[in-house]
Amino acid sequence: MHMRFLIPAVLGAATLALTGCSGGSGGSSNPTPPPSTDMGTLTMPGTVFQYQLKNVTSGLALGISAQSQSKGASVVQESGSPADSMWHFVPNVYNSDEVNIENMLTHQVLGFSTVDPVNGQPASSAGTAGAQAIQFSDTGTDDQDWQVYSLSDGNYLIKNHYSGLYLQASDNTASATITQSSRSSFAAGCTCQEWALVQSSNAAYPAPIAVTGSGVYVHDPNMLKDPSGTYWLYGTHNSLARSTDMTTFNSVSPNISNAPPWWTTIFAPSSGAPDMWAPSVLYANGTYYQYYAMPVMPDSIGGEAIIALATSTGPNGPWTDQGVIISSWSNTSTPTINGFGFANTTQYNAIDPAPFIDASGNWWLVFGSWFDGTHVLELDPSTGLLKTPGQNVTQNQTSVAFRYWGEEGPFIYPWTVNGTQYYYYFAPINPCCSGNSTYRIIVGRSTSPTGPFLDRGGQDLAHDGGTILLSTHGNVVGPGGQSLFTDTVNGAPAPTIVYHYYDGNNNGAPTLGINRLGFTSDGWPFVQ
Repeated sequence: MHMRFLIPAVLGAATLALTGCSGGSGGSSNPTPPPSTDMGTLTMPGTVFQYQLKNVTSGLALGISAQSQSKGASVVQESGSPADSMWHFVPNVYNSDEVNIENMLTHQVLGFSTVDPVNGQPASSAGTAGAQAIQFSDTGTDDQDWQVYSLSDGNYLIKNHYSGLYLQASDNTASATITQSSRSSFAAGCTCQEWALVQSSNAAYPAPIAVTGSGVYVHDPNMLKDPSGTYWLYGTHNSLARSTDMTTFNSVSPNISNAPPWWTTIFAPSSGAPDMWAPSVLYANGTYYQYYAMPVMPDSIGGEAIIALATSTGPNGPWTDQGVIISSWSNTSTPTINGFGFANTTQYNAIDPAPFIDASGNWWLVFGSWFDGTHVLELDPSTGLLKTPGQNVTQNQTSVAFRYWGEEGPFIYPWTVNGTQYYYYFAPINPCCSGNSTYRIIVGRSTSPTGPFLDRGGQDLAHDGGTILLSTHGNVVGPGGQSLFTDTVNGAPAPTIVYHYYDGNNNGAPTLGINRLGFTSDGWPFVQ
């Protein structure tokens, strides 16, 4: 579901005085002007390709110690071109050209904090000179934000936004640690703080499958393939499209044309028709179960919503209303709309539902977002409704993921790799929805449908974890709102991810993205 809440800027950052020679003589009436240092011009690096970051003094490349996947592993310098020496610049704050620097082997990001963030803030040690650079989950903390400055000699400075200090190599030897330090504007700058950005011919990520047609402009896409082989694409704003080849998608809107009367009760904008968000459709027992969210409007807080269910014998309806199954109300005022189970003590957000069936045949629903994370509740396979009628998040206490700086749109995909049954958790993080979206998709996994879900570095997704699966690259801006389904290609099952992105080649239009998924030998997904 697209972002509807303003994320406050990080309040404050460590400020450190820059040191260096003062220049001149206090006793001279005509002091010698101090030499000036090239502090560079702020620039946004390219996002299409992978880069090596080579230190100018040592000639060595930035990498991860021992190619470790573990959270908190040291960032070091190394020779050659191993896989861990490739990096991707991911825009994070466009108006100040801040980027995250994503390692393309581990898909963790460059920063300094080695502890779980509290209230969205990094550890204070991340603001100090000499702090060791490490890789970590993309937590959204400011020590993971960088600004890149181009120098007149063709090299670059890489400045940490939290500390105001510059990335540097501690010495010229292979495996030397990478730290941060100040840079004087009055004395000659150390070339140990200068980096060559060596662009490779490797794309940061594969391009999505080419699609066309009136139905490709969609938010929060959910796709399934019916028994006849037709692909159906459901989306936010009650959209529906179909395709026979997964290339051309023609609109057949609206999705739910016979909306129940309560839609107009819960949705009361000043103008326009009732809306629906992030539908997710499960086909089982010859029935299509469509779960969707409905906002309470007008909405000044962001947590007033319900999740409802509709069923049909066909993928395009007509749909039979099965009523509201989960409601939330995060406003402090007393709800004025009755009959939906609202209580102003709830802290969760009833949006972005996604059903799944585990290996034992049990049915589950994952949902939620910003307020207290995402949650899993069990469903009754005979009805598609909650297994425990009236059950709510407080009673269930199953929070599977939380990220202070934003996460929503969860989707759990059961899949077996090398004989191990995993439940892969996917979600977009950061704000959506515009041509400058910083959405990206993260992944974690568990051997249980209710978690705990850990990322590739071992961080719990309930504590800001998540390994980047797909981030902005070229015209594919802010990929997110994802879902997965199992297609068939050449007679073999093919896990397939669908998502929306903002097309930089088409004025930021929300556009359908499709990629196949592959899995590493140790069972981690990657886009193909």
